Amino acid sequence: MVVFLLLLLILLQDSTGDTHQQETESLSSLFVQRDISAELKSLSDLLNQQGTALEELKTELLKMKKENAAQETELSAMKTRLAVSEQEVEYLKKENAERPKVAFSAALTDSGTVGPFSVQTKLVFTKVFTNVGNAYNSATGVFTAPVKGIYYFRFTALGYLRSNAMSVNLHKNQQTLMHIGAYNSHGYHEFISSGITLELEVGDVVFTSLSATYKLFDNSNNSTTFTGFLLYPV
Repeated sequence: MVVFLLLLLILLQDSTGDTHQQETESLSSLFVQRDISAELKSLSDLLNQQGTALEELKTELLKMKKENAAQETELSAMKTRLAVSEQEVEYLKKENAERPKVAFSAALTDSGTVGPFSVQTKLVFTKVFTNVGNAYNSATGVFTAPVKGIYYFRFTALGYLRSNAMSVNLHKNQQTLMHIGAYNSHGYHEFISSGITLELEVGDVVFTSLSATYKLFDNSNNSTTFTGFLLYPV
């Protein structure tokens, strides 16, 4: 009987040890599974974050590509405009180089009083300042149009003697276009001036004259002048 009880006690102890060992192994396996699940979840979250970042990078890259394409289009347009502008500049340079250039300006004399004359007398402006195109003849006082075009002419005259009548007439060919006169009653400087725009054919002439019995004055101050220039050919 005693022996039986001892054997039973030994069997119960062995059975309890096996159960405890199985429970320990089960708990260890559960902890391992939980660790793996946590790692997997962490990796999944990291992949999701990287995927989101990658999509954002793709979106930004696509935006940059669009902006770059727009900039390239604008650059191409600017190059085209620049090329057109350069062509226009070259055209204007060529046109300006080929356009006839005509201009003159001259003063009357250094001798002082001119006139009076018994008849209307052509004024010869002998002191030439400018004569581009050589259309003005300082020996005759006559301008001859070298090209058909629109021209501008201007004259200024001085008289300063008391009780002195002064005038300038402007002529185109044989036609008198202007008569500007004044009477000096005070003995101080008296000026007259005027200008006119004319359309001239090749060979047309323009000149000025002094009316009979009238006087003008000029000296080194160049106060009595005759000027003309081509505005543009037609």
